[in-house]
Amino acid sequence: MWVKKLYLHHFRNYTQAEIHFSPGVNWITGKNGQGKTNLLEALYLLSTGRSFRTYQLSQLIQKGASFFYLEAEIEKEGVNQTLKLSFDGENKKVQYNASTYSHFTPLIGLLPHVLYAPEDIALIGGAPLFRRKFLDLQLAQLDPLYLHHLARYHKAMRQRNELLKRKTEEAIDPWEEMMAHSAEYLMQQRTEMIAQLQGPLNEKMQEISDGADPIEIHYQSSLKQGDDFLKYWQKTRRKDLHIGTTLSGPHRDDVHFSMQGLSAKAFASEGQKHSIIASLRLCQWKHLSGMPLMSIDDFGAHLDQGRQTKFEQQLATLGQIFLTSPNPSYEIFPHKQMIEISSGQVFHIGSA
Repeated sequence: MWVKKLYLHHFRNYTQAEIHFSPGVNWITGKNGQGKTNLLEALYLLSTGRSFRTYQLSQLIQKGASFFYLEAEIEKEGVNQTLKLSFDGENKKVQYNASTYSHFTPLIGLLPHVLYAPEDIALIGGAPLFRRKFLDLQLAQLDPLYLHHLARYHKAMRQRNELLKRKTEEAIDPWEEMMAHSAEYLMQQRTEMIAQLQGPLNEKMQEISDGADPIEIHYQSSLKQGDDFLKYWQKTRRKDLHIGTTLSGPHRDDVHFSMQGLSAKAFASEGQKHSIIASLRLCQWKHLSGMPLMSIDDFGAHLDQGRQTKFEQQLATLGQIFLTSPNPSYEIFPHKQMIEISSGQVFHIGSA
């Protein structure tokens, strides 16, 4: 699967643009602030239904416009398909071929996507929320049932929290039952995914660091797998009533990275943290199915020369890749397509 063409209308700083991509490496270049990252954001939005830079879709509408519109032509199994997304400030409309949806949920996983961006440093050093998002998006792209249980769990938890804030136990039982059923599935899938990533992640890390930095990844849950979650929440209900919120569950879980028994968050250097992220993104790509897209924002800015070269060697084996950099390089990836961006306009497209 690959994206053949992208059309943008009133998206960020793009008034109107159409870009044809190569099925291999697409190197997007231009000075800072010209719209390079905005292209990756548009592709990511069409893949996942969300931006990696903001929670507010209204911020994606070009200043002075009343809507944005994105359209991608995709080739999947030799057949051209069309994916469209628009937002007018209030209503979102998604169209895949002849089918129309009011939300993106049914299409997550259609165009699997892995993104490596400067903000990813939060995966190692940031709050648990960033690592839960990593788990949830990766599994949602693989398993529609995971997305179903994730939505059910959070809906039930919000209802339980509302009752806890009101200091009432009336009607709380059915919400706890729904939470328990979905929590079991979420935790099982998260545990299995981390186990599947452990070996490949360490292997990629060893390749990038030339054997210098072994890495381990662990899933840490606030509940114990195999326990009766329903009985647990019933038992802790008094404490949760006092606090006014649900203190334990998949919404509190975390992922830990460690190097030789030490926390990567506390002890890894910035270069080591970026090496972990680069290795993790490569493992994600392999873990997904359907030849996912790989996007890298600010390519070459995070690793030292030796590790960057190793990373580039790994990338050369992937499918369609989108890279942004203010500096064009004609030595790396000799068969890439160069795309120059200036002030939200496509200035030049050509082979390197």
